Amino acid sequence: MIAHRSPAALLAAVLVGVGLLGGCAAPAPAPPTVAPAAPQPAAVALPWPTGRSGELQRSVDEGAQPWLLDPSEVALAYGAAAYDWAAAQAVASADGTTVDLTGPDGTRRTLTLAQPATAGPAGIWVVTADAPTP
Repeated sequence: MIAHRSPAALLAAVLVGVGLLGGCAAPAPAPPTVAPAAPQPAAVALPWPTGRSGELQRSVDEGAQPWLLDPSEVALAYGAAAYDWAAAQAVASADGTTVDLTGPDGTRRTLTLAQPATAGPAGIWVVTADAPTP
């Protein structure tokens, strides 16, 4: 048996179904929340600083850019270039091959460094990898 409805009842059912009758339709689902993305490196190519490592090493050997001899200083400069971190903190491993870098907002990154030209205290350091610190 088919139930008969009045035209007004049918119109109300249609309006409720398409949400045009205020307050009668189910509320729309809330949009999904998305966690903010972790900071990603800016357009900084690795290894960093880029350039010919032999030329950079010769430059340092001649007294220019002595900060390239310190893995923590290289990491701080990288943080400023890649993340615009003017006030980061760097803690280098004993051998200088990794540096834990913490940005002013608490974001932590682990940088891997290498000495591409000269090994030891007279060798420059470059950042070869950048990963979030777990």
